[in-house]
Amino acid sequence: MGLAITPVTSSYLPTDATVFYLRGVPILNAFTGAHPDYHTPRDTADKLNYPDAAKIARLMGLLTRALALRAEPPDYIRAEDAPVNRPRRTSRVYLGTVPDYVAEGVTGVRLPGVVKGGPAEAAGIEGGDIIVELTGREIETIHDYSYALDALKIGEPARMVVERGGERISVEITPASRE
Repeated sequence: MGLAITPVTSSYLPTDATVFYLRGVPILNAFTGAHPDYHTPRDTADKLNYPDAAKIARLMGLLTRALALRAEPPDYIRAEDAPVNRPRRTSRVYLGTVPDYVAEGVTGVRLPGVVKGGPAEAAGIEGGDIIVELTGREIETIHDYSYALDALKIGEPARMVVERGGERISVEITPASRE
């Protein structure tokens, strides 16, 4: 189909499908990556890659049909990359970070970009930075980052440590409201 696929075995990514996985339902999710306006009001239709979106829809449709025609349902395989029974609340804080959900070979959360005018940009965070600590919590995966975000409070400064060019840089970032 002409698609470059990067498999990610984590089932604990912050997606709509995770709630099914946590209840024992096998999931398959497709993610095409983020950009600085991802999930912001500036994320407009002109930023979509329609030809590749059509290819992804076709691939997912074919996979769905193949699974539906099987005599047995797909196996549920529990991943061991994150704690279970740890409820997440819906985070309403906003940092203006654009995480790379599928970065390979990176310890921490790589940011391809930050939202212009957002708290991350104001704190001096740049595209290419790798978040390795937030509020004293070590960040190794996107999962760690999601839980660290849950501990933040709107308007209360927090310490973030990023790696940039092989150096660790500590900054103060003040979360804003997602509303």
